[in-house]
Amino acid sequence: MFARVATFQGGDSQRIRDMNEQRPELPEGVRRVLLLDDEQGDKRMFVVFFDSREAVDAAEQRFESMGDEIPEDVRGRRLSVDVYEVVADEEV
Repeated sequence: MFARVATFQGGDSQRIRDMNEQRPELPEGVRRVLLLDDEQGDKRMFVVFFDSREAVDAAEQRFESMGDEIPEDVRGRRLSVDVYEVVADEEV
């Protein structure tokens, strides 16, 4: 499994929560989405899980178009995008 982690600064945490309730159209191949928000609401991380690195790469164009669809005052300014292999994922 692979995780694409996009970090953003700024934006509007409440509007993002509201948008998330509407279930936005995600790229094909997404298995799970995790949204992390800091206590001040100024920085957030979107972690999206895929079965393979190829699925991550295939979804990149859709992620870019989502950036065009969601205004920066809502999503914030993207600081970074990284891809990691998930080596452990356990619930205890």
